[in-house]
Amino acid sequence: MSASLSRMRSVFMLMTFTPSFIFALLLVPFATVHADPVSIIDRRVIFKHTHTDAKAPDNTSDYNLGPSIAVLPDGRVMAVWFSAPSEGAASQRIMQAFSSDQGRTWGAASVLQDFEGRPDFDPVLLVAGKETFLFFSSFDPQLDIYVRRSHDSGVSWSEPLKLNQPNHTTRSNGIQLSTGELLVPLHLRGTKAGGVMKSSDGGTTWKRFGQVANPEGQGGEPTIAEMPSGAVHMLLRTKDGQLWRSISRDKGETWSAAEKTGLTATSSASHLLCTRSGALIVTHNPGPVPLRFPLHLRLSRDEGLTWSEPILLADRPAKGSGWSICYPTLTELPDGALIAIWAQKKDSPGELYGDIHSARLILKK
Repeated sequence: MSASLSRMRSVFMLMTFTPSFIFALLLVPFATVHADPVSIIDRRVIFKHTHTDAKAPDNTSDYNLGPSIAVLPDGRVMAVWFSAPSEGAASQRIMQAFSSDQGRTWGAASVLQDFEGRPDFDPVLLVAGKETFLFFSSFDPQLDIYVRRSHDSGVSWSEPLKLNQPNHTTRSNGIQLSTGELLVPLHLRGTKAGGVMKSSDGGTTWKRFGQVANPEGQGGEPTIAEMPSGAVHMLLRTKDGQLWRSISRDKGETWSAAEKTGLTATSSASHLLCTRSGALIVTHNPGPVPLRFPLHLRLSRDEGLTWSEPILLADRPAKGSGWSICYPTLTELPDGALIAIWAQKKDSPGELYGDIHSARLILKK
């Protein structure tokens, strides 16, 4: 007897010997349709590598990683990332590109920040009113965080200022709180102890708060968002296959003990964004560890208590080892659309390169 015939016979028996409402319930799983709460309307490559050989003499921008994106005060969209022949090379610098049409097209990339003879990496953007901040990390000789400021939407920048946060680095975008205060997530090098830098004077001075980690001491590359309730949520990278969460109810100065979110994740950066409508969005690699593909997006409308089913944002372009689709960042456009940015990286014998990709998204109501 075929499987379909056997199933039909079983259903007939249920109709005969069970109440009709049980039969109706049995049909529900087959009839339910889960509509994605987000639709992807177009994709772009912001920057593409020119080499696959890290040792090529003219290779200066083969390896591109760690992007960040933000809407500037003048309405343009700015993307930044770090670029080098290979990660950590002395020539590693921070690149920038701009879009004047809300991410539909992108201009040519150019160098934004380059300390000669030492690597610059992990750029982070924060836009507050008419001010744009660029945070990044470098060695001099110890690892520290630097900031540059622009009063004209990235046309000109102040000189780099060291923030005296030794052995710490940033990763995810900073935010301006409903109070006007500024928060920038940071962590202790080595996927340890996430926290924030806070400024209450418009970015003139910064103070560090929080050392949040799971019981194994892992709490790297934190990402933060302020909820409509005023609580600030932080998600943390760990090595145990989970995203962990901490919450601050005093604008980032104290943080709850880290707890599991129930969202599986590899050991890689995620990104958290609260939209103007109050929707909370997370982008992350679901794992298992150590895989950094695919890249998923989930939506919460109850401040992270529950999450939608995962939506595929991006995946490796071909089968094979060495692919990473990772380090996402999101920003919201004036019309309510979203732009996501991430790195598509290949690291296998004889091949080392990374490209910067983006996608425009529409959040369904």
